[in-house]
Amino acid sequence: MSFTRVGTVLAVASMVGCQCTGMGGPWYDSATEDVMTVSEAGCVLSSKYGKVRVTGKKVSPEGGLLAAIGVEGQWDSFGSRIKWSNGVTWTKKVGTEELLTELRDLKDKHSDAMGRIDALETTVTRLSSCCNSTSPGTPTSPADVDALKQSLDDLSERVDLLNKSRTGPAGRDGYCMTTPNTTEVYVPKQVFVHNRYTPTSTCTGETVNDDGCRWSFHMEKVLNIRVGDTLVFWRHDSKVHDLWEFQTEAAFDGCDFSKATLRVGSTEFASFEDTRNYTMTFTAAGDHFFGAKFPDSMVTNEVKKRELCWDPTDPPTGAVAGQMLGFGEGSKITIRVLDPTKEEMVTCPLYDPSKYGVKDGKAADSESVEKLKGTVAALGRQLILAEARTAERVREQGQSGLTLTRSVEQGSDAYYEPSYGSMGAANIHNHANTHHTIGLGEFGAVLNGVQFTTRHNDYSLVQPDPTLSPDDYKSEWPPKASAIEGPEVPPAVLGAGTVPEQVAEMREWFKAFHTQNKTHRNYPDYFKPVLCYLEGTWAEPAEEVAEPFNSERHHIDADSWMDLHEKLNFMFNNGQKHILENLAFLPTAIRGIREGTVFEPREAQWFYRISCRPVKNDIPTERFRVKNDLHVQMKQYKPATRKELGSTPHALFEMNPKLQADWAPGAKWKRGATTMEYVDELMSDIPGFDGPQASLMTDESFGVLCENVNGTATLDTSRYTRHFSQAGIDAMGRTGKRRGFNDYLFAAQTTHPKVSPLSTCGNPDLDGRGAVAPNADDQARQTECASIFERKLCVVKTWEGNEVQGAESAKCSWLGLAAGGCIYKKCWTQRWSYAIPLEVVYLTPLLKWNPYNIEYHEKKTPGYDAVKKMTTNTGLSPGTPFKGSRQDLFFRTPAELFKDQLHPDPADSSGGETFVEDKNGVVRKTRASGTWVFTPEIEGVGAVRTRYPVFPVHEHGNTVWKEAKAVADLVMGDKSGYVNRIINE
Repeated sequence: MSFTRVGTVLAVASMVGCQCTGMGGPWYDSATEDVMTVSEAGCVLSSKYGKVRVTGKKVSPEGGLLAAIGVEGQWDSFGSRIKWSNGVTWTKKVGTEELLTELRDLKDKHSDAMGRIDALETTVTRLSSCCNSTSPGTPTSPADVDALKQSLDDLSERVDLLNKSRTGPAGRDGYCMTTPNTTEVYVPKQVFVHNRYTPTSTCTGETVNDDGCRWSFHMEKVLNIRVGDTLVFWRHDSKVHDLWEFQTEAAFDGCDFSKATLRVGSTEFASFEDTRNYTMTFTAAGDHFFGAKFPDSMVTNEVKKRELCWDPTDPPTGAVAGQMLGFGEGSKITIRVLDPTKEEMVTCPLYDPSKYGVKDGKAADSESVEKLKGTVAALGRQLILAEARTAERVREQGQSGLTLTRSVEQGSDAYYEPSYGSMGAANIHNHANTHHTIGLGEFGAVLNGVQFTTRHNDYSLVQPDPTLSPDDYKSEWPPKASAIEGPEVPPAVLGAGTVPEQVAEMREWFKAFHTQNKTHRNYPDYFKPVLCYLEGTWAEPAEEVAEPFNSERHHIDADSWMDLHEKLNFMFNNGQKHILENLAFLPTAIRGIREGTVFEPREAQWFYRISCRPVKNDIPTERFRVKNDLHVQMKQYKPATRKELGSTPHALFEMNPKLQADWAPGAKWKRGATTMEYVDELMSDIPGFDGPQASLMTDESFGVLCENVNGTATLDTSRYTRHFSQAGIDAMGRTGKRRGFNDYLFAAQTTHPKVSPLSTCGNPDLDGRGAVAPNADDQARQTECASIFERKLCVVKTWEGNEVQGAESAKCSWLGLAAGGCIYKKCWTQRWSYAIPLEVVYLTPLLKWNPYNIEYHEKKTPGYDAVKKMTTNTGLSPGTPFKGSRQDLFFRTPAELFKDQLHPDPADSSGGETFVEDKNGVVRKTRASGTWVFTPEIEGVGAVRTRYPVFPVHEHGNTVWKEAKAVADLVMGDKSGYVNRIINE
């Protein structure tokens, strides 16, 4: 026996035998989940299963069922329970209370106990001295010594129990600071595995290089681990390879590394003698597929690269059959992550340190922890409400739309300062020298109450990839996009003959489009409208900032969200700007409390992108009208009429609201309130984050089905919609709705796991008023909940997979006895994104017209870098031409098509006449072939507009703005009808 003093707690090491007295009485049997009676005779316990003997910590059956099935037991004096080898646990009900009483007594006797220990130390020292001394003295009887030792042993056991309860089953302070003896936790493990060898339960950090840990083609192929476990990958031998994770089981089966993610390269991976490894911790159940491949730097043959992946018992067939070298042993494995079983859960020990006077700072104090949890929960809830309050305030100040652009000047009057446009509406400009880039500067915006600022956008002409299934579309974040191809060149142009003749014919097609004269040339198939839109959502948190969309010219210049926020705060502090305009103000928020917790916040990060969608039908340009915004007209160096403003980049347009079915050339603009408009038809073709192939998605929140605005069909919420109806009359006697409280907002639902979800629960429609009547399950569950009058029984009652009324789950909810006790509720979880239209871009035949046969070089091809010589004047003279064209040097249009040399905005990179070598080495004089706001002037035609900004403005939803617009109408209106009557009143 030995003892040492640690702080104010004595840690005692001793061998304590079984104390059998008082073990008879009621015991809880986990096998039957019921209480049984156990009698005691010495250290032999008798139950309905037979007799068992308790010897120290060992419990052995002496007959009956337990002896027949061959189980052994372990006595846990701390938990007053017996753990059987088959997973069954017996817990002594009274024993737990007795231990609690003893431990509480320890608090009162603590000071006295320390004095007794001091006295015992003195006595033991005196006894030792007495027993070893040859000098005469007063002897102490053996009975006195035994009593003293037993007293110290008893106290040692209780202090040992206290120390154990402080550290918890995982050996970490505060690990089980939860509800005593009821909360069960899983203690995560490390599972070791390495290439070509089979993992077993015996694998540890010390035995990982033993043969018992090997995995290869003769293994079981599937390794089961638990949620929370950490998988440690080792490379056992000298074979060099990379470790890859396949995205799908099909890719895993076929060793298709094009659909796999590199997890660790061979140079970073541990070898036999090395201590490096690669770890992954799994936080959710599911299958993960891993395989090995020779690195590209080592092997060039594609078949040989995959040699380690093939299973020799199931070799490849077809073109690659027989091409394997034969020494690869199928280094591939499925990791199946499962939820822990009940037997694997550990019950937290009974411990409340505030009752035992533990205040030494070495263990978390239960009362303090509970207070801290309560404080964190309150702060989290307050942050959630603060975010909601801020967003609602922003919504009430205006609608979803653009707010401001960056300002570089001020003026004598307020309207000389930029609002939603500075160098142009949303700062649009030309990058016609690029193949797919649309010039667009920085701007601020609001989407559904979320205020943010973009980087310099210069977005690419791409769309949500229409070839991907919803699962493939959701496999990446951000989802994949594909380039939008330009329209074909009119056959009449290609067949015109020489280049000058083709130029002359192309002028006529631009003239037809510019004048909207289909008789002159039937242009709609060759001037294709594309609707580009601003899209945003709350995304699940990540360390790195996801690049919102591809831009050839700009990216967010931050390594992480923390880095982004630090740089922005620094800029806010000094009023500076990022010289490349590559910082975006993207807020983060706490949107809720994670399910199953009361204080763990659900964080989210704001994500935005600009994308486009080809319009199915032609949009006649007469649908566009310059918005009547006086401050923009007055800002010009010379006040401009709306017609004059329309010939500048500063114009913002509105679209005639008439629906496609009602449209006719020359259609008048309808005055007054509207519901569904033409822009709604365009936006309803744009998919949310489930992609273009998404199946019909419905919204049945609170049991009420959302339908289209006419109530004739279920509303497909996988597309962006603004107006809808509900299957039922609302409190104002209406069925028609518009998203938001008072907003210009399009929203789409998604199941993309990266989009942050929100959940809520509500009372089901049990009286049959909803769109979908509750089923028999609902009635039974309602009855079951109503019969529960204990809170602890109510809150644990849940149901999953409740398909009625679109709910994902259902539960009982405790209202308190005074309010009716336990009631039945259904729960809905949804993910949404938001969008507004940005601009309509007409793609022209210039994107594909190449009369000089100038070669186009893709990235990562030998000719790409050779296009541009490393000189400052490349392309500016016949002596230093570009050697072909590429994405950012897209010059193929004969210079003769355009009449003038533009004086561009400083942000414009389109350039003027540019010299390019064709395939035959002949130097040609060209102009940019990309997309223009206005083309340079074409002889006999003029400058042709191909971009029409149509975005909503945040301030337009403000009451002050509406009043100002009404005054403008009175002052500048057509003085007819109701306006004239108001003026004359």
